Amino acid sequence: MVYRSIGMRIQQARQELGLTQEELAAKLGCTQAALSNYERGKRRLYLASLEQIANILGKPLSYFLESLASPDEDDSQNWYLRYPYR
Repeated sequence: MVYRSIGMRIQQARQELGLTQEELAAKLGCTQAALSNYERGKRRLYLASLEQIANILGKPLSYFLESLASPDEDDSQNWYLRYPYR
């Protein structure tokens, strides 16, 4: 669920810039298949990689993470985002 939300934001930001998956993957130094898996939430995305993506796409890191704490979602799914020391 978390990876899918981040992946959707990556895809949205990439499309806003008019970049293809191939073009962004080349800038990241990964394959198009790996980027596709990030965007679909099928592959774990580490913070360092997300920071690199944010820099390339010209977005703050918070752009990719803010949707994770949506108040519309079931609170039990996102408790760790609001209470990290629980």
